[in-house]
Amino acid sequence: MAHFLITNDDGFDAPGLAALYLALRPLGTVTVVAPAECHSSRGHAVDTKNAFRLRLQQTQAMGEIHVVHSSPADCIRVALGHLLPEPPDYVVAGINPGANLGVDLFYSGTAAAAREAALMGVPAIAVSRLFSGNAAIDWEQLAPQVRRVVRLLTAERFQLPAAHFWNVNFPLPTETGYPEEVSIVPQGILPHAVGFTVQETASGDRMLQYSGAYRERGYTAECDVGSIFAGKLTATPAGPSLTAALPELLHQQASLPSADCAD
Repeated sequence: MAHFLITNDDGFDAPGLAALYLALRPLGTVTVVAPAECHSSRGHAVDTKNAFRLRLQQTQAMGEIHVVHSSPADCIRVALGHLLPEPPDYVVAGINPGANLGVDLFYSGTAAAAREAALMGVPAIAVSRLFSGNAAIDWEQLAPQVRRVVRLLTAERFQLPAAHFWNVNFPLPTETGYPEEVSIVPQGILPHAVGFTVQETASGDRMLQYSGAYRERGYTAECDVGSIFAGKLTATPAGPSLTAALPELLHQQASLPSADCAD
């Protein structure tokens, strides 16, 4: 039986984390190390300057878990670098209520936890589900589908290179449930439709509220964003390097212009 380490970015008491525990418990041992509060959209932050609290928490759904008063990435660091005597077989982050697609991977705490695990040498999967308005997520319906996807992506033929992780997104379910197939698609790179509204103005200061519409973001039909909006269940292999794939520019020695050269 496999050993899974799980976390999330919504906090230890989020229903998606309990659903993930429920999904993975039939597959092996599950250790929970999760943040004390929500860190959604705070990216891959870690705290190397300040001490933070680690405590044991008894929960009804998951039993005794570890709660970290820091970020999702720090939860992984604490688990792998302090708590566990040996690495788990896999790290799974989620289940996030809201898709993490395209450039979301730079902002997502869910993706950051999986990325941190992969960087530390443990195969990892981030799991999210598209969210629509105020519609509640049926976690009991979703949990067994997450289990199926994790069983698939932890098979040997889907093993990724070192430091890479799988980013999984579930679409909204139809009347018949979730898709029977997983579409392996690339990450979208087009930006969000970023906008802000002014909530309040006083003494020259403005209170701004983000107002970008998620579905108005740029995407192509072939990428993860377009695939999810088309109702597909997607898995994207994500890598650690931010170096652009421009081989003609790499490994060159470029001469700097003269210091007194005019622009």
